[in-house]
Parts: sequence; structure tokens; C-alpha cells
Amino acid sequence: MSASQRPSTVPSAVPAAVPIAWVRREPPLTPAAVTATGRASHALARATSARVDAGSAGLRAAGRRADGDLDRLVVLGDTEDLPWCAGARYLGWEAGVLVPTERRPTVPTDILAAQARALLLGAALVIVLPDALVGMPMPGRTVDGPTLRAWIGE
Repeated sequence: MSASQRPSTVPSAVPAAVPIAWVRREPPLTPAAVTATGRASHALARATSARVDAGSAGLRAAGRRADGDLDRLVVLGDTEDLPWCAGARYLGWEAGVLVPTERRPTVPTDILAAQARALLLGAALVIVLPDALVGMPMPGRTVDGPTLRAWIGE
């Protein structure tokens, strides 16, 4: 057997890709955050601003911009304070990351979370979605209506 035909005994530094499917989660996780992208992120900012203006305290938000516009908004808070808007996804904590409340990955979440943290270079807030992996700074203070409206140019 030539050297090129011998099996390698050196483990690969990168694990083989494992397909991940997302299936229904029963029971759902308790919502701890809500996120939206694109136009829905603007609606979420308005809904969050309305909740804050109505007296909901303790909501924290992180936003990400693309091409000068709000691309993704994440709002964290107590379940009963989280705003609702069409097109938003509710998230819950599992293995130290936020994941959809009603869907779960077919691989163990702790393994998926560790890989996500490694890919996102230690981002404080890690969100694992079926169609996206998001890393953001953890919002440290509560958000106010004027800040939210400024994010969307109102």
C-alpha cells in the first residue's frame, strides 16, 4: 500500500458537515426574546417602542445594520413584556444560546451552541436559527422609545 493509499491517522481539525433539521418542539421553550429581519424588524422596533411607552420596563434590544438600514432587531425581556409583530420569531434560552421556541435542532443543542460560539468568535449573544447564525453584543441596558425610533429613521 502506498503512502497515498493509507488511511490518515491525523484527525481532521474541522468535523464533517452534519445535516441539521429542525423539528417541532414539545413543549415549546419559554420566550425570552423576539427577533425580526428586514421590514419586520421595523415593525418590531415600533411594537417594542409602543410597549416601552406603555410602561414595559426591562426590555433590552440589539440591532444590526446592513446598507445603512436596520437589518435585524433582537429584543430581550420577560415573556409577558415581549412585543408581538407579524414576521417575528420568538426565541428561548437553551445551552446558553437563543433558539426558536417551537423548533429544535435534530443534533444536541449544546454541541450546536459550542460550534456556533466558535464560529462567531465568542459573541456575547448567540442566536441559532434554522436559516441563520447570529452573533451580537449582549445589550446591557434597557431600551427607550426614542432610540428604537431612531434606529428605523423615525
